[in-house]
Amino acid sequence: METFSLDDSRTLQAIGILADVLDGVSGPGGLDTVLVSKALRQVVATKSQPAFEFATRAFNTLDPAVRRKVAADADTAARDAVELRGRVAGFLSTAPRKERGAAQAPTSFLNALNLRHKRRNPEA
Repeated sequence: METFSLDDSRTLQAIGILADVLDGVSGPGGLDTVLVSKALRQVVATKSQPAFEFATRAFNTLDPAVRRKVAADADTAARDAVELRGRVAGFLSTAPRKERGAAQAPTSFLNALNLRHKRRNPEA
C-alpha cells in the first residue's frame, strides 16, 4: 500500500473527488454514500488521521458493486481534473496579446487624466 500524507494537497484533492462522486450516486445505497461523502469531507476539512480511518471504515461498509463503480467513476473524474488542470495551466501561462491600436490611442478618459495631471504639475 502506498504511503500518503493528509497534508498533501493532491491527496486532499483525490479525497474531495471521491466525495463528489459519492454525492452523485443515486438509487439503492444513496443515503449511505452521502454519509460516506460527508465523512470524507470531514477528512479534507480536518486533515485528521482518525477522521480518515472512520471514512475508510464507512466506505468499506458500502455494497461492493457500489464501491467498484464509485472507484471507477472517481478514477475517471481524477483523470479529467488532471487534464483540465494541464489545459488551464497552458492557457494561463500564455501572455495575452495586445491589440494593435490600443496603446497608441488613449481614451478620452485617459486624456482628461493626463491634462489634469499637467495642470497640477506644469513642469511635468
